[in-house]
Amino acid sequence: MRKLKSVLLVDDDETTNFLNKFFIRQLDNDLTVNTVTNGQEAIEFLETVPYEKHMPCLLILDTNMPIMNGWEFLDVYEKKFDEKFKKNVVIVMLTALDTEEVAKMALSNPNVRDTAQKPLSDLKFRVLFNKYFS
Repeated sequence: MRKLKSVLLVDDDETTNFLNKFFIRQLDNDLTVNTVTNGQEAIEFLETVPYEKHMPCLLILDTNMPIMNGWEFLDVYEKKFDEKFKKNVVIVMLTALDTEEVAKMALSNPNVRDTAQKPLSDLKFRVLFNKYFS
């Protein structure tokens, strides 16, 4: 397993981004945490971020956002980035709806590693960090 260096939060809810950033900082204050408010901004961020320094290892992706939602992001992400790039990013779909159908749909995408229900907490982030990063 690799070390977690950077997280990208993709959610149109500024309060959710603020709280998630707070919880992440509680666990590791040295992590770089970036936030964007829709899938289009996330694609643009991933296209322009300096690879080694700020490339997110973990991407927390909301399903329901304006401009480009999480599902649309995944379609563009699949086409735009190569396998080497995608192999280095753990995508966790975040949803307010805790349904088996949403989880099944998300996990059927080869780029999604996990799902989580809003709101996240420091405990939920700790579980994700321990599961995917050393």
